[in-house]
Amino acid sequence: MDFHEDAIVLSGATGTKLKCEILGKYYPMWWSITSGGEGRENKLPTSILEMNAGTCEDYIEETGETILGSSGHAMKLKLGGSQTSKLKVVLVEENRECFGHLKNVLRRKWDELDVSKAEGEPETNNTGVYLLGESLDEAISVIESISLGNSLFFFDQLLYTSWTEIERVAKKRIRFYYQTRTEFIIFLFTSDWFVGRSKLGLAPLPQESGERSWTENERESVSKMDDLFGMKSWRESILTAKSTDLRIGRLVDAYKDRLHRWFRYVVPMPFKPRRDQLYHLFMCSNYETGITLTKRFYAKYAENDSYSPDNHAAYSRFKQLHPAAVAGYSGNQRPIVWKMLWAVIRNHEEGLCDIRCDDLRAIDESWQSRLGALQWLQITGYLTKGDPLTDAWEDKVPMYKLDWKVVQKNLEVQPPKDLVPMEP
Repeated sequence: MDFHEDAIVLSGATGTKLKCEILGKYYPMWWSITSGGEGRENKLPTSILEMNAGTCEDYIEETGETILGSSGHAMKLKLGGSQTSKLKVVLVEENRECFGHLKNVLRRKWDELDVSKAEGEPETNNTGVYLLGESLDEAISVIESISLGNSLFFFDQLLYTSWTEIERVAKKRIRFYYQTRTEFIIFLFTSDWFVGRSKLGLAPLPQESGERSWTENERESVSKMDDLFGMKSWRESILTAKSTDLRIGRLVDAYKDRLHRWFRYVVPMPFKPRRDQLYHLFMCSNYETGITLTKRFYAKYAENDSYSPDNHAAYSRFKQLHPAAVAGYSGNQRPIVWKMLWAVIRNHEEGLCDIRCDDLRAIDESWQSRLGALQWLQITGYLTKGDPLTDAWEDKVPMYKLDWKVVQKNLEVQPPKDLVPMEP
């Protein structure tokens, strides 16, 4: 790493700068919801955990400006706002030089913080800020002793985060089927795996799965990706001679599927710091509102169109096709089958849903009513029923997925467009 004063030198107004702007807006919104909001005086315990905190500042070479990094935005929320006494911020940084710069920034920008106390033992730390200058694996042991409440973990390792570390946190936090109260944001350089990155000692992945043809450097890259996934089943689809763009797409899809082990919804948000470089932030949540807000933030700042299908027109077509389902409903009244269908169309990433989704439970608390609605939507073709996405828990239920062909044909509603990164 290079430093400009205390800031880490990075590049890309459409990469690092845009990422930090989005997170800088998202953190306060996430906290305002998960803390209970103003109506409950933000009294619910919450935590933002920057698992690779950097120095709180980034220096953007192209524009010559120093900006707050994501950890800086977390600190700004904690110490620059009001009613944040129940918010905890955990900053983990194992690089000693970086950790020194981090403490410099904290003393300079937030002099009300007792840095020595924040760096001390958690049981004697009453600052609400925890500084952990150690490896991610060591830090996780300390974090397990802190009462976190609703939590947002940001894994921002320079190239990738080991699946072992992802899984260790997930197991502790998500104890039953797609439990809410925990969200992950995971950084992954996606293009570098296929074009290489000499600064990180990363060779391009080989273009065939036969190990005998690999060079020693290629073998090391494959081993790193095994560590990323925590398994080897990714190899067949990604170690091919197909185009780089296709292989990047397969990597994104495969990693998304892997993260479904712990999260019902996974949104890969693409960023393009340079024309020949692409990375993704994988937003992981089991809460529909959380994932919808994240996509809206990204769409706004990366200049993507927001998704706003026409509810009134779609319901008019639904009534014509299914008169028995809407019989007895008038005015603004809607049957449960429509309410659940529209919730999935509007807010469920990949059109995924099951009987335990929080927003569907809010529509109708009755398990039998929700089950009946899901079965009706399956019979009429709007949903297809499949196996659970995960085997992380013994207690699991079938997963349903929206059939967009039927939705397009019957309701003339188009699926949301894929997210597109802003060009440099």
